[in-house]
This record gives sequence, C-alpha cells and structure tokens, in this order.
Amino acid sequence: MKRYVLFLAALMAPGLLSSAPVTSEALGSVKYEVRFQGAVVNTKVADATISLESATWNGQKVLHARAAIYAVSIFRLFMNPEYLADSYLVPSTREPLYYMNPIKRAGKVGKFECIYDKESGAISSEFTRPPADPVLTTFPLDGKTMDLLSMLQYVRFLDLAKGQSLSVHVLKGGLSVPAVLTNQGSDKERYPDRAAERFLLTMTGTGLMENGAGNKISVWRSSGSDRALLALEVDLGSGIMVVSLTD
Repeated sequence: MKRYVLFLAALMAPGLLSSAPVTSEALGSVKYEVRFQGAVVNTKVADATISLESATWNGQKVLHARAAIYAVSIFRLFMNPEYLADSYLVPSTREPLYYMNPIKRAGKVGKFECIYDKESGAISSEFTRPPADPVLTTFPLDGKTMDLLSMLQYVRFLDLAKGQSLSVHVLKGGLSVPAVLTNQGSDKERYPDRAAERFLLTMTGTGLMENGAGNKISVWRSSGSDRALLALEVDLGSGIMVVSLTD
C-alpha cells in the first residue's frame, strides 16, 4: 500500500478539450485522509497534503506541486512512514519540467527523478530503489507521458467533455504504462451541494501499487474555479483505497 495517493495523466487532443487557467483560488494546500475499506475493514492508514504554489525554479517562474503522505499508527510498520514528491510545472500549460520523489529503504536513499527536456524532445528517468542499481530510461516528450504528481495537476484544469476518453501514459518507476482517462460526467449523488466531475483512469497491464494492483482509479474533481481534487478511489481487489478531503 505504498503508492496510495494516486494521480492521473492527460494529453492535448484537438476538438476534445481545452485547459482552464490556474486561478488564485486553485493555489494553496489541501489536506486529505487515506482509508482502506474492505469487507470487514474500514480504517485510516495515512494523512496527506497536496499543494500547488507559485515559485521560481532554475531562474524561471513555475508552479510547484507537492504531495506529502504520512502513515499513521501501526501502519508505519508496513509502509513507508513518509512519502514526498515535488513537481515543477510550466504555469501556462501545466506541463512538467522536473519531478523528484526521494526513496528511503533499509537506511539507504534512492530516488525517482524525471527531467523533461523540450530541446531534446525526451524525458530522462532515473529510478533507484535501494539496494537495487539505478534504472535509467528515456521516453519521448510528446505531452502524453508524465509522472503521477504532474499528471494530477495537469488533469485538474482540463475541460474534457462527458463521455470523452483520452489515451495517456503514466510514468511508474522505470516504466511508461499506457492508460485511458474518461470523463464520466457530473456526480450529484456523491456531491449534491457542489459541481463535481468524476473521471476514471484505467491502466493497462499493471496498477499503481508495487504488486501491480490498482489499475482502476476513480477521481472526483470540482468543476468550480478552484478545480479542487475532492476524492480518489482505487480498487485493489481485496478492498478499496479512498483518499478524501478532511473537514
């Protein structure tokens, strides 16, 4: 259950979508709780924070996205007690420039790093999980392939029509996993008092968890100017991982 905050991808497709601007209402930090729900279990496993702020990176103005996840109580024994990820994005397009996720295991430090180079048209990825050797991979920079955190921020501001689907790729470690993202439309049953859309991401061959589970992810997003991420649900087969806003 180490990859329990889950994120989405999207590509620009003419005639299918446009991109909403990042307003001041969309900036800031939002808190979530992560729960595992099974047949006879409903328990909190972690607290999480996802933020988006204006920043400067390598001398240029960017958007800085950060995800921070902290396991609680006994679950700190079974999963990484802390998960951090940082992504730096072009403000006008939300396309990523750089991503870093430090990995600590058995007293050793590794990383998952992605460098997006428009000049070469390639994404350089390094995935090191101690004590294994680094996995260095290059992927085409075509707007279809992003790390998880960058993809989440990108899809927050997409205007995708109900029923439309997009072919996307999710960077997971040293892999580029094909997936399909579909807008399932508004969800008044779950959110009767606010405008909210539900998206479904279906990954091919593997999911976001280390054991390959979690290839179907539902995401609820505000349709308002804040474009807030409201909830995520991941089907793990043995249960559902739910990420939801805290009051």
